[in-house]
Amino acid sequence: MAATVLGFIRSGGVAWARRLPRYHGSLLAVAWLLAQAVSWHLNRSPRTYGDSVHYLDYARQIAEQGNFVKVHYTRYLGYPLYLSAFLKLGLGRTAMALGQYAVAGLATVALYRAVRRLAQGAWEPAFLATLLYIGWAEIQRFNAFLLTESLFTSLLLLSFWAVGRARTAGSWTLALLVLLATVSIRPNGFVALAGAALAGTVALRQRASRRVQWLVAVGALLLLPLAWIALNQLLLTFRLIKTYQEGMVMFMYDGLLVHPAAPLDLPPEEASPVGRLAYFILHNPRYFGQLAIWKLTFFMGFPKPYFSALHILWQLIVLPLVYWLAVRGLAARWVARPMRVFLGAVIVLQAGIVALTVEDYDVRFSGPILPYVFVLAALGAMPGWHRVQRWLGDQASKPQT
Repeated sequence: MAATVLGFIRSGGVAWARRLPRYHGSLLAVAWLLAQAVSWHLNRSPRTYGDSVHYLDYARQIAEQGNFVKVHYTRYLGYPLYLSAFLKLGLGRTAMALGQYAVAGLATVALYRAVRRLAQGAWEPAFLATLLYIGWAEIQRFNAFLLTESLFTSLLLLSFWAVGRARTAGSWTLALLVLLATVSIRPNGFVALAGAALAGTVALRQRASRRVQWLVAVGALLLLPLAWIALNQLLLTFRLIKTYQEGMVMFMYDGLLVHPAAPLDLPPEEASPVGRLAYFILHNPRYFGQLAIWKLTFFMGFPKPYFSALHILWQLIVLPLVYWLAVRGLAARWVARPMRVFLGAVIVLQAGIVALTVEDYDVRFSGPILPYVFVLAALGAMPGWHRVQRWLGDQASKPQT
């Protein structure tokens, strides 16, 4: 009986190994369509929730008045602009949501092509990364909501594609435009821009002359004052010190709060937003460190306290393996170093933002960058994948009994 079962598994595995290279693209397309149909139905798309009201109001303000000023939400200008385009055309929320699904489909194709280029033409890591992205329901459900997360996730994938193919002045210009669009959707989109700058720096060190490297370094130093001003403006409407005082780990969730062991040393009110943040961290390092550790634990996708038992079990089984493979992918020398730097930098920078602010009660902060983790994990899984392929090849060459 055992031999029969083993023979069935072996023959089935060999058949799949032979057919998968030819049909894996079609399999991904069918899987994506099914995932979107499920997302649309289960999440009752088009769905409004939370900030959707503010984005739609802002979009109407832009479409009807041409007024782009709306205090805090100006930081998310790209998304209301997207919504306002539909209003200008006389289209409603269903068209807005369908547009998000369409952009997500384009981003999925871009993800596949970008990984395949990064893997020097190998289809296996592109297939694995794209399949993980399609199969992660918490990411796919973003498309059903009129919130920034769907376009933000799609633009992060398009940024990966654009940076990965940037070689000429024209392709770098396209990459810059996509990166700026990413920044316009959510202010933390600067992580992709910063990651691309780091990747470009690594590429310059590998290929450019010392004179060009010095010119780039001087240019970066000249831009630092602008970065300081932009960061202060970005933090102006965020009440970070208040969240620290409250011990908030997850936004809108008071079931888990961290309380300081001693009175906190608070920054002066007249200090700049960045100055207040730096003052608090330097004068309350232990308490800030405790908050940061809790935030990063939940940010990495591990179970929230209110998740179902099945959800928790799934994440405890899958995510540690994914992160372990991602570390292997990050260290894979056969993959271009600038792109490994880009992927790793975006993940680390987004984690740093969460450590400085708060984690979300949902996966809005970790979900958009999880595809980058999937890319690294797929690259890191290649040695194991090849071993399985060799084993199936050996089994196919053995006589059937």
